[in-house]
Amino acid sequence: MALMATKTKVPLLLHRIVKNGGAFGRVGATRSSSTAVVESRPVGLGVLGLKDYEDYRRSLYGEITHKALLVDAAGTLLVPSQPMAQIYRAIGEKYGVKYSEDEILNRYRRAYGQPWGGSRLRYVNDARPFWQYIVSYSTGCSDSQYFEELYNYYSTNKAWHLCDPDAENVFKALRKAGVKLGVVSNFDTRLRPLMRSLNCDHWFDAVAVSAEVEAEKPNPTIFLKACDLLGVKPEDAVHVGDDRRNDIWGARDAGCDAWLWGSEVHSFKEVAQRIGVQV
Repeated sequence: MALMATKTKVPLLLHRIVKNGGAFGRVGATRSSSTAVVESRPVGLGVLGLKDYEDYRRSLYGEITHKALLVDAAGTLLVPSQPMAQIYRAIGEKYGVKYSEDEILNRYRRAYGQPWGGSRLRYVNDARPFWQYIVSYSTGCSDSQYFEELYNYYSTNKAWHLCDPDAENVFKALRKAGVKLGVVSNFDTRLRPLMRSLNCDHWFDAVAVSAEVEAEKPNPTIFLKACDLLGVKPEDAVHVGDDRRNDIWGARDAGCDAWLWGSEVHSFKEVAQRIGVQV
């Protein structure tokens, strides 16, 4: 998360969005994992096509194929409103940042891709030590006021917007149909207040944040925690996220179904339809 939480794709927290440059920008920095060529069909159903698989699920569970939908935050539910490097550069000019946006982006990706020595987790509590390292390395500026301005910017609804404008109506229809909803996110403690500021926190029955669970995707623990909070078995849940490694592999390792956002599904309406709920 660019100064936003991210997935091991480069975080977007502040940086969570690699496409846009993320919060603290999770930027594209991290998408190396999502570009890997990997079989996208559900594990264990190798030779089945999509329609065959959906028919198979319905033969087992009825028209509603999943009891719970888990959604990634940065990059799926939420996206940065402006490219991360652009924000780092714009805010940083008054603090003496000289790097171009391209240089900032490249350095951000390098920093985010390196092992984080401060902890086995990137997002511990408010994750300030991690983000201070990322910002300093990306921009060459260690000014504490610069960091705080960036960090606070990515805590606001000015920095983020909802990826799918129809999300609220879709989630209402899913909940009406009895499908439980949860968020599973590699993010620091800013996620909950950020969701409140975007007026989407009440859409969900549970939120599993890595900084609170002390486990980051693709660790199955965070998915299992979300299922536990929702009161469902992993095999009854489907997770949707935009990072192949963190979201798809991680969810499947936990026993959940998983669909890659932007590839296998492109809107929450499509997600609902695949679950068996018409919107």
